[in-house]
Amino acid sequence: MATKPSFEDGHLVVAAARVLCHRDPKPPRPEDIAELLGLPADFVRNLVVALGALGILNVMENPFEMRVEIGDHTLLENLPRGAEAPSIKEELDTFIQRKKREVEETEKMLSLDEIEKKKQEKIARLEDEMKKMKGKSKPGPFPY
Repeated sequence: MATKPSFEDGHLVVAAARVLCHRDPKPPRPEDIAELLGLPADFVRNLVVALGALGILNVMENPFEMRVEIGDHTLLENLPRGAEAPSIKEELDTFIQRKKREVEETEKMLSLDEIEKKKQEKIARLEDEMKKMKGKSKPGPFPY
């Protein structure tokens, strides 16, 4: 994550990790936290990584999964508050808008009209090349 998570976002993720640690003896995964909070897993994973880099969370990774334990929760007080940092809602709105643009671009690329248009352009180009080649035909070594 390019920016520091906000004070509110940090408290939200740490609180969710506490609740999940209370419910289950093993440390939660970012996906578990995302499910509890109702947020996208990628967004929460970025928050967890950022909080881990700050020492607020201890992030344990292996090739198959990532688990989270609470580190030094007092460092949450150093995070930017309110208007100083983008909120979850702002980041979520930005994320959703970016995903919508990507979907629209993909749909445009895969639309049947676009595919048919490209196909017709290719056929026209090949026909032009064939016409040019007919005019340039040379007699072969074996006359008829």
